[in-house]
Amino acid sequence: MVDFESSSTQALKLVAKEATEYLREIGDFKLSLEEKMLAIAKDLDASGVYDRVLWWEKALEELNLKADPELLFEWTSLYWSVASKNEPYEDALDVVEYLKRKGYKLGLVTNTDGRGGNKLKRVSSFPLISAFDLILIGGENDLKPKPNLQIFVEACERLGGAGEWCVMIGDDPVKDTIPAKKAGILSVLVDRRGIHRNPELYADFVVSNLKELEDLL
Repeated sequence: MVDFESSSTQALKLVAKEATEYLREIGDFKLSLEEKMLAIAKDLDASGVYDRVLWWEKALEELNLKADPELLFEWTSLYWSVASKNEPYEDALDVVEYLKRKGYKLGLVTNTDGRGGNKLKRVSSFPLISAFDLILIGGENDLKPKPNLQIFVEACERLGGAGEWCVMIGDDPVKDTIPAKKAGILSVLVDRRGIHRNPELYADFVVSNLKELEDLL
């Protein structure tokens, strides 16, 4: 529903720029952290590590460097100042309205922001959030983060339906559609840019636009 990817990437690049300036200040002029931070962020995110402070620590650790904890939190605050600026995709509003008219209950399953972030505050500011009947944040309140199956099963139960009566719609095969399928939930992969090879292996259905959901649901 929301383009988290582009804003998160912009935020990572901004923090990488700040970190590179830090390296220059301490005397290492050769290294650029942007590529390293992007790679580490992708790996840790896929592994269920969402604490951005740990992301920065890991990147510096690979360079045999450390930074003051206060600086790491400054970078985290900088990250969220950019990553929090998300707007719904143009097709999201129409589809949410369509689903509500059809009588579907809607749930939002997402992961914690870790230290320095506030996922509930962030999602509460989304223009479409009032349409959702349930918000579950993995990594908080004893809920394991995606891709753990627990949060998907919990969402179905709280919305009053068994797995076969639920549909998971997501844009990340690893964290969204594959675990949903394992939990016995119908899954729809949103692949807007056609970036996934053999996407049909990761989900029951693949769409490039949310409007296509109207033909499926």
